[in-house]
Amino acid sequence: MTAASLQEITAPAKVRHRPAKRLGTLLFHPERCSGCGLCQSVCGGRSKGTASPGEGSIQIAPSPLQGGSFAVFCQHCLTPRCLAACPQGAISRKKDGIVRINKALCVNCGLCQASCTEAAPMRTFSGAIQKCDLCDGAPQCVMACPQKTLEYTSGKSMRWIGWLRWPIQALAFLLLVVVLVGTFCSFSIAAFNISCPTGVLQNIFSARTLLLTSLTAALALVALALVAGRAFCGWICPFGFVLDIVGKTISLVAPPKYPDKARKRFLSRAGEHMPKQVQQFSFLANRNNKYGVLAGSVVASAAAGNQAFCTICPIGIVCRSYGLQSTLAGAELAVIPMIAAMDIGAKRSWCRYFCPVGATFALFAKVSPVYIEIGADRCKKFSCKRCAEVCPMGIVPEATLQAGEKTTVSKQECIMCLRCVDVCPHKAAKLRFGRQKTFAPADAPACTASAAPPAHETTGDPA
Repeated sequence: MTAASLQEITAPAKVRHRPAKRLGTLLFHPERCSGCGLCQSVCGGRSKGTASPGEGSIQIAPSPLQGGSFAVFCQHCLTPRCLAACPQGAISRKKDGIVRINKALCVNCGLCQASCTEAAPMRTFSGAIQKCDLCDGAPQCVMACPQKTLEYTSGKSMRWIGWLRWPIQALAFLLLVVVLVGTFCSFSIAAFNISCPTGVLQNIFSARTLLLTSLTAALALVALALVAGRAFCGWICPFGFVLDIVGKTISLVAPPKYPDKARKRFLSRAGEHMPKQVQQFSFLANRNNKYGVLAGSVVASAAAGNQAFCTICPIGIVCRSYGLQSTLAGAELAVIPMIAAMDIGAKRSWCRYFCPVGATFALFAKVSPVYIEIGADRCKKFSCKRCAEVCPMGIVPEATLQAGEKTTVSKQECIMCLRCVDVCPHKAAKLRFGRQKTFAPADAPACTASAAPPAHETTGDPA
């Protein structure tokens, strides 16, 4: 059996288990480990009755490249490859999230071990296959470790960021579309004038006049971008709110057997069979395109003598869609469903590739002191990747996570929706303040999260 064929059978789309309640998980802190191996002895003694390191379901090994030690144990994946690979149906996952091996059905063939990215199912000295079952929720290795290297946690008790973001988005939508009827490009609140920086930039080039009042009106949103990056896109933008609702709708009406990862695989495979005429437009899925749209809008405004892009800007159209004036803009309103339909292929496609307003904020966000960092110590890399699944901009680097390395998310592309921070059950994704550090990939995978990738691993997560 080739590696490619094994990869195909080990993660079919239908193998997906998402328990509603929070799941207990085992975390390994490599900086605390002394390599004593007491956890192995305790784990092996659970089945043998005496200290038997070779019979345990957790193994501690030295890390020559990084120094210190790393641990190999079952991650109890959301999409268990071992479950899909087992021809006997001996592996199951219950509502408690624990992936177990039924000894009565297991024939010790080893296919589960070959399919696992972390080689967590282990063959004991007696030839049997076994794996960690978290001691049914009370891991003895955690209690035995004198260095507190192992931690058993159920993660965060409450996801609150989404409950905060949706009301703020709804309130911003109400203010910009219903209360402050007109256009987002420029409006007044009390004595303060607020204007879209992209609209101001177009206005400057179209009028060929630099007005201090226009620059002052744009300062509010510029200051927001300098302080909080593209938070406007994730929390305030009325069209972004529409796209989030569209995304929620797509996830509700989509067949349950096609979760996000399966949909990505389905679309990528479908793309291979698309006509060559359609494939030629793949260059449109480029994040730099939005800067080209911004530059084109400025040039067109200078040539036409008016704000060229503002007439078709989906943000402005949404703001002008309320009231009697919307009945006169039927053709204009058709832009909204056309752009929103792009989300069928990828979340927030407009924001990723084409929005010049987002491009303007991205230029200022580069110097913002706020960014997202995903720490390798707590990240479950192979088994979770929830942050990558929920990110509407698709910018969480899965390859870096799978290498077990600390990583940062691009400030220019991040819309600061904080979904990754909210969804991470292990508090690996965090909001940071200060100068953003870049972490260059190492020559070999860094074994700092919980376990080292085994030698038989070929490519990334096929799911």
